[in-house]
Amino acid sequence: MTRFVPAIIIILASTGAVIPTYFAEGFTHILPHGPDHILFILALFFLTRKPSDLLFQLTLFTLAHSLTLGLSLYGFIGLPEVLVEISIALSIMFVAAENLRREALSPWRPWVVFASGLVHGLGFAHSFPAIPEGSTDFLIAMFSFNLGIEFGQIAVVGLAYAAVAAWWKHINYRNFIAKPASIFIATSGLYWAIKAGL
Repeated sequence: MTRFVPAIIIILASTGAVIPTYFAEGFTHILPHGPDHILFILALFFLTRKPSDLLFQLTLFTLAHSLTLGLSLYGFIGLPEVLVEISIALSIMFVAAENLRREALSPWRPWVVFASGLVHGLGFAHSFPAIPEGSTDFLIAMFSFNLGIEFGQIAVVGLAYAAVAAWWKHINYRNFIAKPASIFIATSGLYWAIKAGL
């Protein structure tokens, strides 16, 4: 028992260093270093002013990218980085373009968001910091990294709302704010897809 207690203390001390490090890596992968992921979250944000619709989409996106992040880091799946980058860019373009035609979730929108999340998870996996081989902290590091990503997404939504709060209930919010923003996001997605494919 006396040997067991110091071992637990050592493990907890090691874990304590891993958690903030990988949380910060996940957060900064979104803010400020993830313009593609930021624009995808904003594309979801600008679809509608109904919080329940936004929460539904963000939940699907989170579930999907958490799944492929884990599977990719454990070596079960993987795609060439260029294909992932093109797919992420096209997902941004598609979701933002759909915002121009609809004011609420379409029947296929949840499936598109979930599929996009799967692809974005592969992108997150490509940026996951290396862990020394044989480390026992892999699962904790992956969870902390993913948690950092989630807080980064929440920060994006919070900043976006703060930026448009004065217009949130305005009759022209969609025409003056949501549509122009979606056009910019869709154009950026198309540009990134072309650039990644060259």
